[in-house]
Amino acid sequence: MVSLEIPVEKIPYIRTIEGRKFKNGKWEFPDSAVKKLQEYGLIDSEIEVKEKEIVQFELSPHLREYQKKIVNIALNEGCYGIFADTGTGKTIMGLELAKHYEKTLILCPLSVIETAWIDDCNEFYPKLNIVNCWGSSKKERMTFLNSNSDIYVMNYESFKILKNDILKMNFDCMIIDESQVMKNMTSQITNELLQMIDIIPHRFALSGTPTPNHNSEIFPQMKFVDPEVFGNNFYGFQARYFHQDMANPHRWYQTEEDKEAYFNRLREKSVFLKKEDCVDLPPKVFEVKRFELGKEQKKYYDDMIRDIQDNINEWSKFEFTAKLMKLREIVSGFVINKDGSIIDFDTNKDKLLDAAFEEIGDKPIIIWCQFQHEINRLAEKYNGVALTSQTKDRDSIIRQFKNNEIKLLFTHPKLLGKGLTFVNCTYNIYYSLNFSYEEYRQSQDRIHRIGQDNKCTYIILQGKNTIDEKIYNCLKRKGNAVDELYLEMGLKNKT
Repeated sequence: MVSLEIPVEKIPYIRTIEGRKFKNGKWEFPDSAVKKLQEYGLIDSEIEVKEKEIVQFELSPHLREYQKKIVNIALNEGCYGIFADTGTGKTIMGLELAKHYEKTLILCPLSVIETAWIDDCNEFYPKLNIVNCWGSSKKERMTFLNSNSDIYVMNYESFKILKNDILKMNFDCMIIDESQVMKNMTSQITNELLQMIDIIPHRFALSGTPTPNHNSEIFPQMKFVDPEVFGNNFYGFQARYFHQDMANPHRWYQTEEDKEAYFNRLREKSVFLKKEDCVDLPPKVFEVKRFELGKEQKKYYDDMIRDIQDNINEWSKFEFTAKLMKLREIVSGFVINKDGSIIDFDTNKDKLLDAAFEEIGDKPIIIWCQFQHEINRLAEKYNGVALTSQTKDRDSIIRQFKNNEIKLLFTHPKLLGKGLTFVNCTYNIYYSLNFSYEEYRQSQDRIHRIGQDNKCTYIILQGKNTIDEKIYNCLKRKGNAVDELYLEMGLKNKT
C-alpha cells in the first residue's frame, strides 16, 4: 500500500487508478499503482515494489494439478475469486481453502448444503468438522452456529437472519458459493455481504457464471473479495470499463479495449477457468427424437396458435409468455384449465420415452421436466422417483440416486441445477425444455464433470413443427426464444 498527499492539481490524474481511497487526509494506492504514480511524477521513479513472495502451501494429494495451482494462488492472495466452469471442482477447491483457516463460513444455495458441501467434506476431508446451520427456526440455526466446528455452512437466507450473531464469531474465512447471488449492487443480500469486508479477513467468491447477464455484475462480487480491485464506487467502475449507448442510455457495452483492461484488472485477484482447458472429459452426444402430435393434442395446439396470432398485438410481453407456457404444456401432453382441472392427452412423446428406456436398459437416467404435473405423472407411470419443490426427503433421494438405488429420477433443472455431481449416470433425457440457457447448461453438467469416464448422452424429445423446435434451436445458440417468437408471430400477423 502506498500512502501519499496529492496536490489538488494532480487529483484528475489519479482518477484513472483503481483501488485508490482517501483516508485520514492522504490518498492510499495499491502496490500495483506504483508505475502509474511514477508516470504522473507523484513518487520517485527509482522506487521499486518488491515482488510478493509466493508460498508453496502443502495441499491435499487428491486435488488435480490445476486445482492445486489455483488454491495456492488464492491462499497467497488471502482473498480471491474462483470463477470456474461447473464440473471443474469448485467445491473441492473451496474445502481445501477452508482447511487452511481455523474457522470458515460457507454460504451456498440450500439445495447443495448436504449433498455437495457436507458429503464432499466427509469424503475428502474427514478430519474437518463441518456443520449444516440450516434450521426451521432462528433458535435451531443458532444452536448449530454455536456448535464447535471448523466449517459452518448455511444458505443466504440463514445468513441474513444470523448476520448480527456471525459478526461476533471471529470467522477467519468466508466463502460465497454461486457468488452471482450478489450480482445486483442494490439487492439486500449484496448489501449484507459487503458489510463483511472489514469483519472477515479472508474472503473467496466461487461461481461458474459470475456475470450471467452483463459483465458489470462482477463489481459487487469483486468488491466483496477485495475493494482495491475496482474501487468502492460502481459508477466510477462503469465509466472506466464500459461505454454508454447514446441511442439507448440504459445500455452499457464494452469495446475490445474495454474488455482487455477489464480482464487484466480481474486477473490480479481472480481466475476464469474453462472446463475444456483443464479437464480431460469424455464427449457429449446429443440425440433429438421427434414425434407427431396426437389428433386431440394437435387440435388444442393449433387453436392456441390461432389465439396467439389473433391477439398478439393486444397482449403485453407477460401475457404472450403465459400463452407460450400453454403451448409447452400441450406439447408435453396435458393442459391445465382455468378451474385447475387437467386434461391429459395420449401423447407420442411417451412412446419415444418408452423406446429410450428400453434402449438404455437398467442404467440410471435423469429425466428433465418443466412441469410438476408431468414429473409426478411420469414417475408414477414408469415406477421412478419424482423430485419436486414439494419433496421433503430430497437429500435422501439424491444420495440414493448417486448410489444407483434409484434408476429413474424425474425432476426440474432448478432443483438439481448447481453443485451436484452424478458421475454414476451417463444419460439425460429432456422430456421438456424451457427458455433458460443457464438451466439447460447446468443440467448437462450434472453428469459431465470431474470423475466421469464415459460418454454422456443427452436425448431431447421434440414435437415436430412445435415450439419445442424453436426453444431447442435457441438454446443451442444461446438465443432468446421468447423475443424471437414474439417478433416472428407478430410479423406474421401483420402480413
